[in-house]
Amino acid sequence: MPRKTRTVESIEEFCEQLQGPMGTALRATGVILERKMRVANVTWADLSDQEVANLFMAAFPEAAPQAYGHVDRATIDEAVAIMASTVAMEMAATADGGDTIN
Repeated sequence: MPRKTRTVESIEEFCEQLQGPMGTALRATGVILERKMRVANVTWADLSDQEVANLFMAAFPEAAPQAYGHVDRATIDEAVAIMASTVAMEMAATADGGDTIN
């Protein structure tokens, strides 16, 4: 499957999304990541790509419910689970160091 071509419009749309709940959730996830890394006494350089993805997928579900307070929890949990499976699939597909998604 080829990568989607990024357009100015798609980048602008992504930036607009970051001004809403997604941006709030990602910023809160960053705070949680920093806390978890501090507790574990690790830095970004200490982590593999898979470990970073695992850490992110552990932190994002903590942050998402507050950012998406207007959405019921079951819907949030389902969306996060789909995102986690997509991340896992893409990580597995590119584990050889390539950037082509199978």
